[in-house]
Order: sequence, then structure tokens, then C-alpha cells
Amino acid sequence: MKWKLAPRSVGLLITIAVFLAVLLARHHGVLQFLEFRAYDFFLRQRPTLSSGDPIVLVEMTEDDIQSPTLDYPLTDEKLAELLTVLAAQNPAVIGLDIWRDVPVPKSALHLQDLNRVLLTHSNIICIYTLGGVAPPVALQPFPDRLGFNDNFPVDSQVEKTTPKVRRSMLFTQAESGQQLDSLPYRVACVYLERHGIKTANSLTQLHALQANDGPYVGADTAGMQLLLDFQHPPDFARYSVGDALAGRIPPGSLRDKIVFVGMNALSVSDERVTPISYRHRGIEVQSVTILQLLRAALTGEQSLRFWPDWLEDAWMLGWCLLGGLIAFHVRSPWRFIAAIFLSLIALGFISFKSFQVGWWIPLLSPVVAFLPAAALVTSYISFQEHRNRGQLMKLFANQVSPDIAQALWEQRDEFLAGARPKSQKLTATVLFTDLKGFSTTSEGLEPADLMDWLNEYMEAMAKTVMANQGVVEKYIGDSVMALFGVPLPRTTQEQIAQDARNSVRCALAMGLEMERLNALWQQRGLPACSTRIGIHTGPLVAGSLGSAERQEYTVIGDSVNIASRLESHDKDSTDSNLVYDQYRILISEATQSLLADEFNLMPVGSMSLKGKSEKVTVYRVVAENSPTKKESL
Repeated sequence: MKWKLAPRSVGLLITIAVFLAVLLARHHGVLQFLEFRAYDFFLRQRPTLSSGDPIVLVEMTEDDIQSPTLDYPLTDEKLAELLTVLAAQNPAVIGLDIWRDVPVPKSALHLQDLNRVLLTHSNIICIYTLGGVAPPVALQPFPDRLGFNDNFPVDSQVEKTTPKVRRSMLFTQAESGQQLDSLPYRVACVYLERHGIKTANSLTQLHALQANDGPYVGADTAGMQLLLDFQHPPDFARYSVGDALAGRIPPGSLRDKIVFVGMNALSVSDERVTPISYRHRGIEVQSVTILQLLRAALTGEQSLRFWPDWLEDAWMLGWCLLGGLIAFHVRSPWRFIAAIFLSLIALGFISFKSFQVGWWIPLLSPVVAFLPAAALVTSYISFQEHRNRGQLMKLFANQVSPDIAQALWEQRDEFLAGARPKSQKLTATVLFTDLKGFSTTSEGLEPADLMDWLNEYMEAMAKTVMANQGVVEKYIGDSVMALFGVPLPRTTQEQIAQDARNSVRCALAMGLEMERLNALWQQRGLPACSTRIGIHTGPLVAGSLGSAERQEYTVIGDSVNIASRLESHDKDSTDSNLVYDQYRILISEATQSLLADEFNLMPVGSMSLKGKSEKVTVYRVVAENSPTKKESL
């Protein structure tokens, strides 16, 4: 026995194969760039903060650089003066985002003035880099006054040309085991401590980014890294260095604030590419980081949370299965497109709303699994349907009318079991017809003429059957067997009665065709002939017989035998009820009971049919009643 998978099983296997392929690609980082597109888009849709409080930016602008009273870089003298002016307004903390690893000028003419200011004001935090730029010499003994500013890892494994900053390293450990803080983290700590808030306790809800969190696959997450949410105000309170030195900062504007001193000039490269800007100033990204830390400490706001890997994989599997399910069950192209479109909208909506409430869940990885699963299963189903339609049409070629063929295809799920029609018990009407005296006629014709003559008769009979919603079941010599009520089973008594009426109309139309053919044959010098027709309605078993390569749809049952016996009954009878000229139609009582008053019938009586122990009441069909006559009856 040949083993064969059911279409449903093949569709499931296709779906699982797609899932495994996408899963492999995802866990190897191939789909990272897609997920980051969605992540960046969601970030840009987040609402902005109402203000940048408590941060105030004091920036070295392009106008400051071009000013005749200021030099770039700022001299130690001017920097000392700037810090003194700022400190005089009692800010909570001053973050100096300007390197001071060497004196300016190198003669160190005013270095002592700068060092004195740095040592006097303990709330000034200066920068250095983990990569080798040293902090000011005066503050090197005070690590709690220092913060590194190379704290923004870029996602170079995702974007090769313009990698973006999406995370910030808050702190890391030196080889000695000492904790090294980044500039924004140190500034935030000082601010919180001055407000009586213990940093270690207030930031416990921050999630340390892991290598495979969210969109990341195998990211370098050395140190304590925070995924930035980039929630920012429309703008920060800003003053230029020139404004500060000229006394143009209103009194009290800096009290208890975080003052960030840094660069904001086009001629000085200090920009980052982030999800919300391709020209994000470094001082602004540091400020955004501080605001996120302060919200976590002061309001308990959690950083973005993520599902575990197994749940993300299960989420992707669910959408992959949904794609396969839609493809398997939705056959209408427009409904299929609508189902796919609505599913994608639902996935996007769920992901977006989840992001808004603080959860990142995969978006485009499920899409990559969903669409190929739907497409491949659709292709398989289309191939199967094309093949099954071909087999179905081959099985019923030249046997059914186009509308029956279409109905068969539309109801194929109920009709077919794999590539074979389902065996079924049904009630149908069987019609047999053959030519009277065919043997004698055939002896007088040449073989080629005989076949042409017989084919002309068969073609006319077959067209008549199909025109009356019948099925040409088979040709047997000069006989035609037709069925009414198959292959689609009738489920109501009215449908069964309609089949009976169709069969009798077909028989009468066959008689008219016989008259037309006889007239045509006589004109050609060919022999005329007459036909006998037998009709019976009853239970049958229908199905296909034969091999997978060669099948024949057929019916079996006593109803077939009765119709055949009615057609051949008393071939040589002299009974006036059975004598006929060009055609004779006999029907059983079972068929007669379904015709109502639509036909003119002549009772023949109870007859013993060959092979039947019980007698059958028989009627002869004379004609179809006209509408007027039906009303009178």
C-alpha cells in the first residue's frame, strides 16, 4: 500500500519547516536589522516629556567659537571663570562634558586657577574616557568626582555604515575591581544623593541589558548597560557659554538644577546617530540618559521589559501557524488577502500597544514567519487543487454539464476523499436507453459508417442528458446509462423529486432527438431506428472503481438493475401499451410518485421484471403536460 500524507499534514509540515528556518535565521542575528526598524519606529511614536527639568544645558556654540573674547578650546582661565559663575547659582551638580586632560594653553599659565575651582566645588563632575583620555590631574584622586563619557556602545552588528546608539553603559569595573561610573550615571547619583535618595536602592528596578534581550542577538553587554527610551522634552533650557560669562543667565535659573556644560557647534564633531535623530548632540544624549535614570529613581518607572527567548519563539510559532491555517482554510483570494491584511494589522497593534506599556515583543520576525508560511501553504494548496481539479474533471469529462462540474469543485471537500470521490449512499434516478434492432442495423453498414452513425446518436443523447442536469455514467454498446442526483447527493425530498422530473424531461427530449436523427439519417440514406428508455428512482451506492491512474465513477444497487430491466422489458411485446414507433419511455412507480401532475402518464400495470421476484408497477410516459392542462388537473 502506497503511504501518502494528507494535505492537512503536508500543510503543517510546510508551516513547521518555515518556522524552523526563520527561527534559525533569528537566532543567528539575520533578522536583527528588521526588528530594530520596528523598535526605532516605536521609539519615535512615544510622547515627548513636558519639560527637560531639572537639566539646564550650557553650551559652547558656534557663535562662542567665533567670538573675539573666547578661544576654542576654552582656556583654563575662561573655564575656571565659567565654572565659578555657574557654581554661584547653587546648582545641585555640574557635569563638565569637556575634556581637560592637558592644560590650555599648554604653558599651564592658569591651570592652578582651574584646579582651585575644581577642588573648591565638590559638585563638579569631570569626564575622562575608558579609551585613554585622562581626567583633570587635580581630580584623579577623587573617583567619585569623575565619569567616563565613552558610554554609548553603537550597534555596528546591525547597521554597518551608520550604526546607531540605542543604549548607555552606566558603569563597569576596572581590572582592580573598582566600579567606574559613566558621566550621566555619576551626575544622576550626585543629584539624587543631594536630595536624600540612596542611588543603590532607587535604581534597582532598572533592567541590565542582556546579550539577547529584545531585538539583540549576541550583543556585547559588558558593564551595566541600559536600553535608552529616548523620551525627551521638546527642548532643554539652554544658555551659551557667552551668555553665562556675560551674566545673562537669570538669577535662580540654575538653583538645584543639573547643569551640563558641553559642545553644540557644527564645526566640532560631537554627534551621535540615534533612533530619533541622525544628528543628536552628545550633550543631549547624555541628558536623555540622566532623565531616564531620574524617572526610574523618583517615580519608579521601569525600563523596557522583554519576554524570555522561549516565549518569543512560541509567539513567532503561533503567527507562523496562523499563516498556514489561513492559507489552508481560506480559499477565496479576496478573503485570503483580507485575512492576511487584518492579521498583520493585529500583530502590529499588539506589538505597538505592548511597547507603549513597557514591553517589547517581536514584530517583524513573526511577520517573516507568517507571510512565507501563508504563501507556501497557499502554493501547495493551489497545486493540490489544480491536480485534484484535473483528476475530478478527468473522472467526469464529457459526463456532466458545466454547472454540475462547477458545483462539484465548489463542494470538493464534501465530495472528495483525497484524490478519490467519497463512497456514499444516496437516492438518485437512473435512466437507461438503447437502440431497438441495433444488431440488425449494424449488419447492413460498413464499420466506419456504423461508428459514425452510432457516435452521432451517442453525442445527441449525451448532450440531452447534460442539458437536463444529468450525468452520463457510461456507454455500453448502443446503450447509454445516465444518472440524476449524482455525484452531489440530494438532501431533501424536493431535490430528489426534481431529479426525477429532470430524468423524464430528458427522456422526452431524447425521443425528440431520435425523431430529428431519423429524419436526418433518412435524407442521407442511412437506416432509421427507435429507442427504448427505462427510468427508476431509488437508493444507490456511488463511488469510484479502479486504480489511482485509471478510475471510473459508478453506481451500484438494485435501482440500477430495475431501470435496466424497464428499458429492455418485452422487447418484442405486442401489448398496445408497449408498442411504439420511434421511442418508448417506461418508468417505475417510485419515479411516478415524484412527478406530481407535470406529465401525461399511461398506466401499464404490474410487471414481473427479469431477475426480480416482486412485481413492479410500471407507467409509460406520453408527454409533458402544458401549464394550462396542469391547472385543469
